[in-house]
Amino acid sequence: MIGVIGGLCWMAWATKNIVDSVQPKHQFVKLQLQGVMTEYLQAQARSGSDDQTAAAATTRFMAELDKAVADVSKSGRVVLVNEAVVGGDIPDITAQVKKAVYSKVPMPKVAAATPVVQDMQAYLAANAGQNAPAGSPLGTVGAAGDDAQ
Repeated sequence: MIGVIGGLCWMAWATKNIVDSVQPKHQFVKLQLQGVMTEYLQAQARSGSDDQTAAAATTRFMAELDKAVADVSKSGRVVLVNEAVVGGDIPDITAQVKKAVYSKVPMPKVAAATPVVQDMQAYLAANAGQNAPAGSPLGTVGAAGDDAQ
């Protein structure tokens, strides 16, 4: 009975080793690293955050991105940047990495932009039409500083 159990265990071990030796040791995967970084940096630039807050958030994002890529490589997969892949059918893990990173570091929210027209109106109201061209409806002072009316 012990011999049968031992034999079955040996066969299971041998089968596992034979199957593992047939499969490649490393699986190549590709990652659109530049795209992920550009997407985050553009969102950060549009977030309206001050320099210190943006720098801290970007540092945290880069650390989480590095960790996510390291976690993928720990599983025996070789991560190639998308630009390095010339041909072949290599799985793309970009979505998986983005999901892992953005679960720890949220994507920056784009700040509400004030329309240019409103900015110009506020500027003109604050300056009361100073420096407006002669004959312009924007002000009453001419180019030479004389009263245009």
